[in-house]
Amino acid sequence: MLKIWQSELFQRITETMLDIAGAQGGLLDPIAGNHDLHPGGLFIQARASSIYGGTNEIQRNILARTVLDLPS
Repeated sequence: MLKIWQSELFQRITETMLDIAGAQGGLLDPIAGNHDLHPGGLFIQARASSIYGGTNEIQRNILARTVLDLPS
């Protein structure tokens, strides 16, 4: 459950970062004045985070079977 929650939170945070950054949000380079903030690159990483360790959809199926005792 933590994996699903964390990856979806990461995606929501980076989407908000892109909204706040505006026109500079699409750049893969750091935003001027802050070398640690590059929302475009983080957004790309966030999209892949839902796949690492098994897709979120597969993780939900596993949870449904083990926690809720639903049929597979």
